[in-house]
This record gives sequence, C-alpha cells and structure tokens, in this order.
Amino acid sequence: MRSYMECDGKLYEIGEGFTEFTENKNPREYSRQYINETVERTDIVGFASSVTYAFDVYENDKVQKTLLDMTCREAIGEDAVVTIVTAFLYKNTENAKCVEAIRRKYTVCPSKLGNGMDALICAGTLRAYGDMEYGELNTVTTEFHLSGVHDEQTV
Repeated sequence: MRSYMECDGKLYEIGEGFTEFTENKNPREYSRQYINETVERTDIVGFASSVTYAFDVYENDKVQKTLLDMTCREAIGEDAVVTIVTAFLYKNTENAKCVEAIRRKYTVCPSKLGNGMDALICAGTLRAYGDMEYGELNTVTTEFHLSGVHDEQTV
C-alpha cells in the first residue's frame, strides 16, 4: 500500500520522514446475549476509522508542511480537513497503469510537536471525516478516478 495526501489540488506521496502512518479501523460494536444462548453475539454497526502519524520534520516536503502548518495554527473546522488516497499496489485494474484505491477526508488532530533526540517531531491522529470513495489511482500521473467515472472526477 502507498498513501498520498492532496495538497494544492495535487497528490503527494506520504513517506519521506514519516516514522508512522497506521490505519486503525476502530469498529463500533453492538453485543447482546439472548436468553436461550450461551454465547454473546456481536455485530459491527459502524466504524470510527483513524490514522496515527508521526514524522521527523523535513524542510521541503509538501505533506509535512501542510500537517505542520495545521498543527502550529491549531486549525479547526474545515481548515483542519485533508484528503488522503490509499493505493493498493497489489490490486491492478484493467488499465496496467492503475491500481485500486480509496479516497477519504480526515480531520487532522495534532497531539505532539516537539524535539526528539535528533529531529523536530510532529505527531497526531487523522480521524475519518465521511465515507470512503472507491476508485483507482494512476501510478504514473498520481491522478485518482472514482470507479466508473474516469473522465469527470480527477484529483
């Protein structure tokens, strides 16, 4: 898998300097046990997906600059929302240049800005801000297309 963040209308790879970028599904469960059963049943009724991130701050990285700016400004509301595209590099589509991908908006919830032993470190959590959109990512142009809408929706 490879993740990208939208900055100024373009997708930039999340990678350089990042020491963590881990998705947590955080399922919401509904559990109950009926009187005639010996085992409890559990259903998944929703998700509160999030991504924990941490990075050593580099000067010329567009993704880091965006997250760092939101952290320093203490961005709120729509100003704290970013778009992430995650490409599944092992899932090719009919077009050899494209792979399956999902796009989702997240709210940036910074938790740490400080110095580590050898670098300035920024960390936090991205919390889901809506549903996922399914599509494909062109690995050459890094353009995302919604499934079945190749000519209209491009990021």
